[in-house]
Amino acid sequence: MSKERLLEELKKVIDPHTGMDIVSMGLVKSLDEREGKVRITIKPTSPFCPVGEYLLKAVKDIIISIGYEADVKLEDYAFGEDAHED
Repeated sequence: MSKERLLEELKKVIDPHTGMDIVSMGLVKSLDEREGKVRITIKPTSPFCPVGEYLLKAVKDIIISIGYEADVKLEDYAFGEDAHED
């Protein structure tokens, strides 16, 4: 799947505080697909973002729903050393 297609899928993840998708907000900092696994780094708008864990799970769920293994990381997040879910 192309990077553009993956980004289109990620537009389904909406920040509940802003009502905007994470791609349009510029929160997706890196995206790499290799051998059935997608690695994504997202950076919340603030280190204290109250929906950071929600975004982490929502991104993972989207990637899994389209048939990939997900490795998702929150960058510069105050609640844990760079929250990570894979």
